[in-house]
Parts: sequence; C-alpha cells; structure tokens
Amino acid sequence: MKKPIVGITPYYYEHNGAMWNATKEYYYESIWDAGGIAFTLNYPKDNTAMSEIADIIDALLLVGGPDIPNELYNGEFPELLDSDVMSAEREIFDRNIFSEMFKLNKPILAICVGMQHINVIRGGSLFEDLNKQLEGSINHGKFNGEWSMHNVKIDQNSILNKIVNNDKIEVASTHHQGIRDLGSHLIPVAWSDDGLIEAIEDSKSPNSFLAVQWHPELMPNNIDQKKLFSWLTSEAKNRS
Repeated sequence: MKKPIVGITPYYYEHNGAMWNATKEYYYESIWDAGGIAFTLNYPKDNTAMSEIADIIDALLLVGGPDIPNELYNGEFPELLDSDVMSAEREIFDRNIFSEMFKLNKPILAICVGMQHINVIRGGSLFEDLNKQLEGSINHGKFNGEWSMHNVKIDQNSILNKIVNNDKIEVASTHHQGIRDLGSHLIPVAWSDDGLIEAIEDSKSPNSFLAVQWHPELMPNNIDQKKLFSWLTSEAKNRS
C-alpha cells in the first residue's frame, strides 16, 4: 500500500520583499516518521482549486501560527492580540481546505491555532490572552518563544483517549490564546489544570478530526505524541 500524502498548511510571511510559504521542520519530520509523505500546500489564486487540492491529498495537518483576527469571533480586546496576526490569505485558505477535507471525510490533525481556528469556523470564540483573561492560568509558554511542559486530563470516552490509551499525558505548549466559548457540534475532550480546553472533537462525527491545543511535534520521541501523527496517517490509509 502506498504511503498517504499529508498536506501541511503553510506559514505565510514576508521576507526580503517577497511572500513566503514555509513549514517548520518539526511538522514534516513528524509526518515522515509516522509513515506519511509530507507536502507543504500553497495558496491557489483561484479558490475553486480548493476541491482539487483536497482530492489529491489523503490527510491534512493544520499547523500552529499567529493569532486569528479577533473580529472573526467578535472579540472585544484587539489590544491583547500579538503583533503577529494571521493574514487574510492564510485564514481563508485554512478555513476552506478544512471544510473541503471535512466534506470528503479525510482525516485532519489540528495543532494549536489550528484547533482554535476550527472553533472559530464553527462559531466559537477565543480568549485573546490567557494570562489576562483566564483566572488562574498556568504557564502555557510563549508563542514563537520558550514552550512550557504541563499535564492535560483526557476524557475517558473520547477518541483521543482511545488513541493515546491514557487519561493524563504531558504536553508542550507555546501559545497565549485558547478556546473561550465552544463552536457548534464541538465537544471538549481534554483540559489543563486551569480548566482551559486542550482538545476538541466533533460531536456528530467524532473520528473526523483530532484537534489539540498543544504541540505534539515538539516532543518527537514521546510515544503519546507520536500516536497522534500515527492516527493521521493510518486513518488516511484506511479511508483511501
């Protein structure tokens, strides 16, 4: 059986007078290690090509990244956003490719802002800054800076629990935002000690995607984290 093709949503930034698509090495190494073929996607000029991209790839990895513009979830505190805010081009692309892959029942693994974005797409909202808005917030690390290590508790009845076969795991975090109000048909399945939602699943289609707030790619030798990428590639094989 051929290896599944996993499309990775790219970082999008300006450098030396040009716009660049980029993928952090941690992400594609995690896909290769899980038996998949990693491809960095790019933004088509014509969004009608989105369905063609979804047809070609077998699975999708929605990666971390900058803050989502808070007008998309009626956020009231734009001053709490990081100076690095997600571009309109990336927001639209990630939104559309997620929707296309979901319609095709192809597996999706969403990490950090990828999980937050799914929540926003489904009509949910975010904390613009956990340190200022979540009472008793633990150290969740710093976006694009040092990450923190902490535990998360996992719902015993969740798909995530079946995958990692554990009620509590250690994770690596590097973010300052998180889910505030859940979007439609989403259920929380993991939490940090401060009550922040650390993973979500779809209540109507629970095996359609895994979405986690932490960064499993930062723990490449941790067996619990490796299982998330293995789920993505094995599901891609099973559904092809």
